[in-house]
Amino acid sequence: MADALQEIVQKALADVLDAPLANLRQSLADRLSLDVQAAQVEASDQAGRAARMACAEALNVAARRLRQASSITEIGATLLETAGSWAGRVALLVHKGDTLTGWRAFGFEDAGTASGKFAEAWTALQVSLADAPALAQTVQTREAVVSLSVPDHLSAALVDLLGLAAEDKVYLFPLCLRQSVVAVLYADDVRSTTDVQPAALELLCAVSELAIEALSTRPRPREQGAEPESGRLELPSVRQEVRSAAPDWEGMPPDVRDVHLRAQRFARVLVADLQLYRSQEIREGKRNRNIYGRLQDEIDKSREVYLRKFGQSAAGGVDYFHLELVHNLAENQEELLGPDYPGPTVASAVG
Repeated sequence: MADALQEIVQKALADVLDAPLANLRQSLADRLSLDVQAAQVEASDQAGRAARMACAEALNVAARRLRQASSITEIGATLLETAGSWAGRVALLVHKGDTLTGWRAFGFEDAGTASGKFAEAWTALQVSLADAPALAQTVQTREAVVSLSVPDHLSAALVDLLGLAAEDKVYLFPLCLRQSVVAVLYADDVRSTTDVQPAALELLCAVSELAIEALSTRPRPREQGAEPESGRLELPSVRQEVRSAAPDWEGMPPDVRDVHLRAQRFARVLVADLQLYRSQEIREGKRNRNIYGRLQDEIDKSREVYLRKFGQSAAGGVDYFHLELVHNLAENQEELLGPDYPGPTVASAVG
């Protein structure tokens, strides 16, 4: 009788407790699931924040290196090295006239040429803009372009050299100086685990442009300006179209004409001093088509003296110092002054 009563009590308790216990178990399971999901989301957010912070720091370091570069060649090399973190393969092509010429490349060890020969083939590459509409669009619009890897877009020579397939996507970023495209940064992620990140590459190009512009206007020690001929990056000269033409002498009032004559004579004396005391460097500069690279300190100091005296005068509208450099030092061949020569200077106060 006692056993039967105990069995009845246990069954009654089970009927009373099973449902609440089942609900409690389900509630605990649901709560646990929610906690796990929340932890996963938090971990994902933390990982995302860490990744974004790492990317921002890497970009900051790259931008600092570009700003601290002491030559155009160093800027180009740093741009390629740092851009490799945001693309599988990157390369730089220099724009001169209607042609793009290969300079250096990064990450192309498995490209379409024999092992060890790619660098040589790349520096020998010349692509006509007429044969490469995608590249021509980059140069003409000064905007980044995304293109498929077909010969009709990129030129057969480039597609073949880089080992591209028709479905491969490539990115082209202009490198501008004074509103003209002087080079194009090529990027792709062919056979790479690193995807192209256009925003990062555009930022690096923008910092490179500012660094190149700064180098063209600030004095540098001669030992930093001297670079080996082999492997040097030479961008086309882009001149400021100001203060480079002789004035209309006949239309000037006598007092203004006198100031112009004195400015012209003063510039002529400064350049004559360079010819007298730096004749050997001038000859070497002409031979290497880089007079400014050989005489940068002296030319910059003489230009500063000229601007102090006449930069804010009635003759400030014409850069006579520039005209004398071209006429006497470069024998009317401005290209002999070299790719780093900044061109005529806008008159401004020199403190």
